[in-house]
Amino acid sequence: MASIVPHILKGRLLIMALKLSERSDIPVFRVLDIMRVVNERTACGEDIIHMEAGQPSVGAPPEALAYATDIIKNMPCLGYTEALGIPLLRDRIALWYKESYGIDLDYNRIAVTVGASGGFLLSFLSVFEHGDKIALATPGYPPYGSILRTLGMEPVHIETTAETDYQPTIEHLENLEEKIEGLIITSPSNPTGTIISPEEIQKIVAWCDENDVRLISDELYHGITYGDPVETVLRHTDNAIIVNSFSKYFAMTGWRLGWLVLPEDVTPRVKCLAESLFVSPPTLAQHVAYKVFDHTDVLDSYVARYKNNLDILKRELPKAGFNKLSDTKGAFYLYADVNHLTNDSETFCRRMLDEAKVACTPGVDFDKKRGNGTIRISFAGATDSIEEACRRLQDWMK
Repeated sequence: MASIVPHILKGRLLIMALKLSERSDIPVFRVLDIMRVVNERTACGEDIIHMEAGQPSVGAPPEALAYATDIIKNMPCLGYTEALGIPLLRDRIALWYKESYGIDLDYNRIAVTVGASGGFLLSFLSVFEHGDKIALATPGYPPYGSILRTLGMEPVHIETTAETDYQPTIEHLENLEEKIEGLIITSPSNPTGTIISPEEIQKIVAWCDENDVRLISDELYHGITYGDPVETVLRHTDNAIIVNSFSKYFAMTGWRLGWLVLPEDVTPRVKCLAESLFVSPPTLAQHVAYKVFDHTDVLDSYVARYKNNLDILKRELPKAGFNKLSDTKGAFYLYADVNHLTNDSETFCRRMLDEAKVACTPGVDFDKKRGNGTIRISFAGATDSIEEACRRLQDWMK
């Protein structure tokens, strides 16, 4: 692939064909594109309600932010840290697994990363080869496939439905028509908010171990559940890679910090990759992340608000014609089947933005084949905004 670039030499216009990489020719991440448009229009004075972005509308607890100020005063030269993160934070993450799941974890298996996005990159590079086939559910998080394709790996899409809560099952895996080297699961899910039951998790883990398939478990939304807590894959195997983040439950989105829990033999490879790709995670963010664990009471109050928002949407959205909603049990998303309203979710969401002043994400961002009939609704915002969005949508759909 080449780009045509004009070049002037001694008054003559020459056309040069400079190479562009095939690996960088990936689909746009629509939700970020929509957020950019909404931010531009909001800056111009439009009153638009954000329900497109998957981020908390509140930040880290105030006490943790105050700690950041102390760090800046006492450590004016914030230099590099260890490539895998400061031991203090890694040890605190290990303690969190003990407190949350009753699992004893050696902090040497934990790598702090530049966001969960950096964690996915390190995970895929450390255990997969060019050409490997990696299975993942659709609808699903768009960057999974984009990162895999950029690295020369092949995504294998498992088409799920509402009947299986948009989650892969052991039957899906047993019926795969091709050999896979890896599997990505997400529970709770982005974009559907659904979870995989502990029983099904155990079956999936056993199938992966029996078939030499490396399991990558996206657990970014652990801590944000509305009923029984979800199960970590760590309870059933040490062969999987666990990906988590400080962006969701911990409400530190812009600090760009995540972590991995790694098999022992993978850790040295991730360390070497991280040294060359990132040098180290953001220093100030690591110190704030260490402190945020002291304020889970504040974080749990955020989750209580998400649950209240969810209850409002489940009650009010059907009045606007959105009556086919995912069985959300975690995260802060509803996935709505709108096939009875449109066969073009992008145009539908654009009209919703222009006419109702409510921003949502079209399902084609999460499911290229069937997403024309679905949309994702984020309810991580303030409750009064959620209530106003419902009023606007009810008026609009009339």
